[in-house]
Amino acid sequence: MNNLNINYYNLNTIEVSKIINQNHEIINKINNAIINLPAFNIINNEVLLSQTIDTAENFIKNKKHFIVIGTGGSNLGSKALINILLKKEKNKIFFYDNIDPINFKNQLEEFELEKLGYIVISKSGLTAETLSQFGCLIEIFNQKKQLEILFRNCLIITEDKPNPLRQIGKQYKCKFLYHEVDIGGRYSVFSNVGMLPAIIAGIDVKKIHYGAKDLLDRIKDGSFNEHLKLAYLFSSKEYLRQFNNTVLMTYADSLFYFGKWYLQLWAESIGKNNIGITPIHAVGTTDQHSQLQLYLDGPKDKFFTFITTSHSKHGLKINKKIFEDHNIKYLAGKFMGDLMQAEQQATIDTFNQSGFAFREITLPIIDEFSIGQIMILSMIETISTCFFLGVNPFNQPAVERGKKLTKQYLS
Repeated sequence: MNNLNINYYNLNTIEVSKIINQNHEIINKINNAIINLPAFNIINNEVLLSQTIDTAENFIKNKKHFIVIGTGGSNLGSKALINILLKKEKNKIFFYDNIDPINFKNQLEEFELEKLGYIVISKSGLTAETLSQFGCLIEIFNQKKQLEILFRNCLIITEDKPNPLRQIGKQYKCKFLYHEVDIGGRYSVFSNVGMLPAIIAGIDVKKIHYGAKDLLDRIKDGSFNEHLKLAYLFSSKEYLRQFNNTVLMTYADSLFYFGKWYLQLWAESIGKNNIGITPIHAVGTTDQHSQLQLYLDGPKDKFFTFITTSHSKHGLKINKKIFEDHNIKYLAGKFMGDLMQAEQQATIDTFNQSGFAFREITLPIIDEFSIGQIMILSMIETISTCFFLGVNPFNQPAVERGKKLTKQYLS
């Protein structure tokens, strides 16, 4: 299995490593937090993973497609995992994380609802968006006098303590997996929240855990400190006021939802006490035609991370004769992947030659092992940066105000 590779450009990372190694107290705090975090320790619980696999395999039986209802951390992680399959899922899964009323209604009308499996995820069991979607399904089946079908085909993931979602599920005999109490939503991808939908889609989730465990083991034995470099850069006096934004540019459609998952992880963890670096997700090559002008010629207030992989000789072949006849020789006979590879490299070289501070994370192949690696790297970097900035990486106090007002307006 190939490990990801990280290279920094236009930054003195040797000097950064020396400075990091002198900060023993904060490094010990960071590494202890990472090593003891329940969200990461669950990777070593092979019995629990086997139970989740068994539950998923039993739940799949006699169902045509699946719907996941949940918002934020309750679906972004599994969505990112399943995205690496690029529409080649063993079982098709549809995610509903928003409550646009017209879109939700229109999409439900496209399904034979009686043949679906329903996965409802809310850690607290109190998430208004999730409860509203579930409530709409209950009303649809109730009007058809088919409530028993809905609840028979429903699996709920929530905490094992009194909450409305758990009480409904218990009353109507839904299937359950319990959300770990000490694992927050945006850190839950390696738990049953991320694993169950991934298993249903046909992903080898053990390899995801192997990828994550590989990096964690190297942190434990002291052979990996890449997570500390970015954290120090974003908190150092030299760069603290320079980088107001961090741009993540992914050069693979299979990482599209990884980018969306990353936005929540970073923003919700770091944005506190008037401190924070705004995350931006860009897609290569699409956003080269919409954002690159600003990045290269606009304010120099951004740090860039390019996530790349090998595209050469991949995909469909471009016609040779007609393209040569019409003077498009640079594309004639090439594979589409050759163009992706060239544009990817050209962008990185342009940023390098222009003196931008950035890094490239290369995934030799995008598979279960590598998605496990890049997700654990993202989480430990986020936690480390929070420690260096002096903010709590695990809470999100500001959003509670909006939740309270929402309930007030509906009352």
